Amino acid sequence: MSPGEKLDPLPDNFILQPPVFHPIVPYVTTIFGGLHTGKMVMLQGVVPQNARRFQVDFQCGCSLEPRPDIAIHFNPRFHTIKPHVICNTLRGGHWQAEARWPGLALQRGASFLILFLFGNEAVKVSVNGQHFLHYTYRLPLSRVDTLGIFGDILVKAVGFLNINVSFSGTKACAAAASDVL
Repeated sequence: MSPGEKLDPLPDNFILQPPVFHPIVPYVTTIFGGLHTGKMVMLQGVVPQNARRFQVDFQCGCSLEPRPDIAIHFNPRFHTIKPHVICNTLRGGHWQAEARWPGLALQRGASFLILFLFGNEAVKVSVNGQHFLHYTYRLPLSRVDTLGIFGDILVKAVGFLNINVSFSGTKACAAAASDVL
């Protein structure tokens, strides 16, 4: 490599905002430009051995009072007889009907990589490279401008990426995205 030559395997428009490494939980941050179809949020971390639950919330604002609407609430629960994930939406201070996914793809004491891929009508969630669930939006994605991470989780990195670039397919995108973190 010659002096001044830049090695950058990802196009500039792939990374939407700088990744965050080892944030303290609870962690709340603004999503630059809000959420829209074609964004991907990556969460890399470890589930502590004694974890009960954690949650990743895609929120409509970051106020404490009144509590902001939560468009997408992703809530793995480890403390039950059958560990599972709950997804839900908080609208006007009231939770909607829960959606449950059994067969939790996360394990206590293990590292993970979760990808949230935002499509036209639903978010698709993969865990460690395997599709896990999709959750249909109940609030407009355009209202979401804040990410909140709470509970029993050690976060290594959070990345905000754009999947509407010239990569072929989700696997190529995920492979390229993992190079960022």
